[in-house]
Amino acid sequence: MVNVYLSDGAYTRLKTAKKPGQSFSDVIIEHFPMAALDFSEFLGSCKGLNAKRTYAQIKKERR
Repeated sequence: MVNVYLSDGAYTRLKTAKKPGQSFSDVIIEHFPMAALDFSEFLGSCKGLNAKRTYAQIKKERR
């Protein structure tokens, strides 16, 4: 659990969106769902990486 500080205006909007029985967390999750992972975007971010060198570096850092 974490504390979040909101402006009065943001709190009013959040409170207005809250339905009976819902928590503020429920409202946030309903209005801001997790974006689906775009696997092709992930692979694109790995372009140019040398897998063997990266694996060796990870092993070294875990010692």
